[in-house]
Amino acid sequence: MKKIFFLAATVAITSAACKSSKEVSKTETPVVKSTVDCSVSGLTYAAIKPILEKHCNNCHSDGGAGGLDFTVFADVKKAAQKGELLGTIKHERGFPRMPANELQLEQASIDKIECWIKNGMKE
Repeated sequence: MKKIFFLAATVAITSAACKSSKEVSKTETPVVKSTVDCSVSGLTYAAIKPILEKHCNNCHSDGGAGGLDFTVFADVKKAAQKGELLGTIKHERGFPRMPANELQLEQASIDKIECWIKNGMKE
């Protein structure tokens, strides 16, 4: 009788623990899609170049770290097309955090780069 009670209690506790862990997973923070308003057209590489010069060109110039030279439009566009540029500056999972050894870029700069990408990465 004691064994049956112990077994029933163990099953009840395990079920409750599993249920509560499922409830916790429901409360995890969802990945939020960008809500940046990119309706402003005409954003060109010249608009984001000062951001890159200030925060990226210490490593990504003259051949560049990771084979990317951000003083060259084609390399910036290549990183943007692959999703690497936004992934790294937004500190998204699976990407190295950039700029290296610095805080994340201010949101206005991230938004400007994101809009440049969404509007076709014009030179």
